[in-house]
Amino acid sequence: MAGRRPTPTELKLVRGNPGKRPINKKEPLPAKRIPSTPAHLTDEGQVAWGRLTVLLDRMGVLTEADGFALERLCDCYSEILALRELVDANGRTYETTSTQGELVIKANPAVAMLADADRRFKSYLVEFGLTPAARSKVQIKADDDQEDQFAEFFG
Repeated sequence: MAGRRPTPTELKLVRGNPGKRPINKKEPLPAKRIPSTPAHLTDEGQVAWGRLTVLLDRMGVLTEADGFALERLCDCYSEILALRELVDANGRTYETTSTQGELVIKANPAVAMLADADRRFKSYLVEFGLTPAARSKVQIKADDDQEDQFAEFFG
């Protein structure tokens, strides 16, 4: 699917639907619930899962439908930690000899892998509203428990 990502319905409503496009009245609304921790996460991933689920639940943005995306976020974090260790141990570059016998300095492939993992990690952080810029765009609904008792009569 090419083009811009769709604006969340809540954001359209707050802005007054400036584009006047139809609002999805049948948008799924998953329950706010902490998904179960996947057993296959690494130790670092499980620690990240624990920290993130508490944080996201307090922010009011975590639902039962977010398990797979949160799992990928934790996987990316684990990958970043492992790649950092590799770069710290082996350096950002290494020396090798060319076919002509000259000394050549090359980039450690782990550096590029770390940069890729970092990009993926940031994109998942944005999805959950975990960067300052992304957080300014996230809105949470008030709990339905506090429904107006007169709404039935006065609309």
